[in-house]
Amino acid sequence: MGQYYKFLNLDKKQKCERAKPMLKLTEHSYLGNDYCDDILSLLANEWKGDRVIHVGDYAEGNDGTTTEKLIDKLETENNLLDENLTVYDWGNYFTNVAPKKDITNIRYVYNLDKKEFVDLLKQPVQWFYYEKNNIHAVKFNSFALLIGCGNEQGGGDYYTINKNRIGLWAGDKFVSSIEKIKDYETFTETKYVFNEMLPIKNKIKNYNEQGERKILLDEGVELKHYLDYIQKYEKINFSKLKLYKENLLDDEYKYLNGILNKYIDKEFKKVELNEDSEIETDKELE
Repeated sequence: MGQYYKFLNLDKKQKCERAKPMLKLTEHSYLGNDYCDDILSLLANEWKGDRVIHVGDYAEGNDGTTTEKLIDKLETENNLLDENLTVYDWGNYFTNVAPKKDITNIRYVYNLDKKEFVDLLKQPVQWFYYEKNNIHAVKFNSFALLIGCGNEQGGGDYYTINKNRIGLWAGDKFVSSIEKIKDYETFTETKYVFNEMLPIKNKIKNYNEQGERKILLDEGVELKHYLDYIQKYEKINFSKLKLYKENLLDDEYKYLNGILNKYIDKEFKKVELNEDSEIETDKELE
């Protein structure tokens, strides 16, 4: 059966559920998801420096997952087993709050305990979708996965590359930010790749320079396939079609936008492309 998740602030005994998301881990742990954006907004302000987890309703102190010791500790310290409560159930009694300021472009999350940070944009695109003349790119929210508790216990959990990294940050103290924070410039960047959809899923584990190149090539092929699909099945004015930059790195946007423009030229403006301009080749990256 499916496992449902919720974010909990362990220090303030608070949660934030105004977005009412699809509750399975891989259904909402994406950049741009309202539920995740609320949590990132809180970590930039009201929850700055607090301990936070993203706990599943199957998470237990003896479940054999990355987070079983943390869950066991929370169960013991708060007498949850005596009250026949899971940590997820315990969260039902937390105060429901909302961020005072909505921030939708947070890019960095700092782990104050481990002295590490993530750049949320450094993940592979999982799929593309069309809305209001824009092509949008969807990526996993690595922070949401890194604090997930109880993974691999139910449907909708994360089962592919770096699945053993899910929960490594759970229960630590965090700060989020739109830009890099100078006070934490000595922190180590964590670059785990989380990917279910692209063919690279069993090959690329870290978002390094070599891995980024391979990821870009696969993203380009995926975009081409998506454009083929909407051309066949959707009524879209391709002359107005744009690639939405949000969630994309600068080089990533440049590369994918080039593919989109060449696709439009080739398919709809009938401009003949020579061999040096073929979409799936390494020439795009040079």
